Amino acid sequence: MTRATMLALAMGGLVLAGTPFAAANAQSGDALAHAERACSEAGVRPYSGAYNSCVDRAADDFYRGAPELAYDAAHAIGSANNVCASYGLDPHSLGYSQCIDNEARRGPDTVQALTFLDDTPHTAVAVDSYGFGYDNQGNLLDSHGYVIKPVPYRP
Repeated sequence: MTRATMLALAMGGLVLAGTPFAAANAQSGDALAHAERACSEAGVRPYSGAYNSCVDRAADDFYRGAPELAYDAAHAIGSANNVCASYGLDPHSLGYSQCIDNEARRGPDTVQALTFLDDTPHTAVAVDSYGFGYDNQGNLLDSHGYVIKPVPYRP
């Protein structure tokens, strides 16, 4: 063998030795059984797009000894499943799986509460060239005088 061939083999061996292997996610059968039950109780049905994601997340938590987190994860996936189904996505599509991941990651803490403005119509004090009316606070009004888009409050 030539020096270049030996050098190439040595470099290839170093690259292979330095490549990290994918982390295996081994759970016990008990953790998987508990995870399947938690997901079923959360409303995620077997053979659905969200079921494998739910079982994987809950089984990890059961395996680590955190059943509260496992049940929370199952309920988050169950809630995400309902939200994504309400969007009309095909349950066997990649978009549905991405929706499940996004909604589960969002969680209940990031949901913004809806606030309703007052029910009284406002009087338009200005009308732009497109016919849109604005009240004295700068809010965009519809044709009946109700606020469509409020101006953000800045202290």
